[in-house]
Amino acid sequence: MLKRDDLDSERIEQIVADARKAGYDFFLSQEEREASLKQALGRYAPGEEAWVFAYGSLMWNPALEFAEASACHVEGWRRSFCFWTPMGRGTPELPGLMLALEAGGDCEGIAYRIAPDKVRSELAILWNREMLSGIYQARWVPTKLRDGRTVTAVTFVVDTNHCQYCGDLPMERAAHHIAFAEGRRGACRDYLANTAAHARSLGIHDSYIEDLVARVAGLRGGAVEPSVPAGGSAALA
Repeated sequence: MLKRDDLDSERIEQIVADARKAGYDFFLSQEEREASLKQALGRYAPGEEAWVFAYGSLMWNPALEFAEASACHVEGWRRSFCFWTPMGRGTPELPGLMLALEAGGDCEGIAYRIAPDKVRSELAILWNREMLSGIYQARWVPTKLRDGRTVTAVTFVVDTNHCQYCGDLPMERAAHHIAFAEGRRGACRDYLANTAAHARSLGIHDSYIEDLVARVAGLRGGAVEPSVPAGGSAALA
């Protein structure tokens, strides 16, 4: 589980330095992350609240201070294991796979409302977490909350031109990497199991995720259990 202390600038800069020493020179500097955040905030007016759309680990480990959380639905984007991670939940020899949003379809998840006085500080923490390698592009997307409200939320979609991108992998190959890849942030299968469990706790059924859970369980010879207790209902209280 990531904690807020894990996302301070000093620790993030060490991760970037380690990645670059290992040959991953595409990792973004602090200045590049700040420029990306400034660009994303170009549509934001000071004094407004902001919403964040979570579809993967942000659902079960947000590490954000938020004023409200709501199950929600986004059109035009789908959850997809579509980029390699050779460090966090994998190795160069057996990279793991991570989730991003890809164009097409739809996706359900959690929308977090950030209070106006915390928008810049909380999004800075979020950028330290999500924008390390530059695989993501920040997008503001229409998001329908379960209570019927529609808000605009920032989220992270995959850059299909990035060297880590690997969209349209056969399910068998994706399941193999998720089943067996492990890195310094843990096992890739835990990331899948946690995402699946928290989606279910919100009443979300994602057939793509459930298919991968079944395939990974078959490869591992038994059920793949979440390492983080599903707490979707508590998060939405």
